[in-house]
Amino acid sequence: MKKLVTYSCLLMLMVASLASSAQRRERAEYDPMAKPNIVKLNLTSLAFKNISLQYERVLGKKISVACGVRYMPKGALPLTTSLDGLASSDSTNFSDWKASSFSICPEFRFYPRRAGKGFYLAPYLRFRSSSLDLPVDYTDDFGVRQNMTATGNFTSYMGGFMIGSQFNLGPMVTLDWYIIGIQYGITKGNLDFTTTKAMSANDQADIRASFEDIRDASSAFNNITYSISSNKASLGGRFGMIGFRGFGLNLGFKF
Repeated sequence: MKKLVTYSCLLMLMVASLASSAQRRERAEYDPMAKPNIVKLNLTSLAFKNISLQYERVLGKKISVACGVRYMPKGALPLTTSLDGLASSDSTNFSDWKASSFSICPEFRFYPRRAGKGFYLAPYLRFRSSSLDLPVDYTDDFGVRQNMTATGNFTSYMGGFMIGSQFNLGPMVTLDWYIIGIQYGITKGNLDFTTTKAMSANDQADIRASFEDIRDASSAFNNITYSISSNKASLGGRFGMIGFRGFGLNLGFKF
């Protein structure tokens, strides 16, 4: 029995020694400053017709800075064809909706163990500009088919915090996983509605009532302004917004 206990203790000491040696060897082999630059492509965003690139620069043993740029060229929104199949109304074709966006996101990263590898915490700022074109067909009070186009422009300023993890797939390749992040900020924007034919007084009154309902619906909307004429209606304002960031996979190249 004593021999079994002795052998067990020796085995445990050997395993602990080997694990400690492996950790020391890994630390010795990985030098964050050896290849401090990482350029990454967000693979997940490609599915949503976004081109997203990030550059990360290691500044020390546990810290780095990064800046990401995302661009979505003007085109149809994802999943709109499926929505057309589910919609019962013939006044809206979701696949005709067009959108584009641009954003830039600088961030600071703290790695508890080693910069550029493993779990990290990342406070960040984000600027985003986007535009929308939404054509809608409807029948006015006189039974005449109208074509209306809504054009929107929005600008957002956000601040947030994200957690993620970065893996080395080789000496020059990384996989950066955006796990989850939360952000809050202000969005400013306006929507301009233009019709092909003059709207009736009742149609104008209905739109005015809808705009007033939007203004009164929530305290989140501030400084709402609107104007309505026979062929055009405009709605503008700003509001606070909570958003999420994450669930992204980025393939990186180190140099």
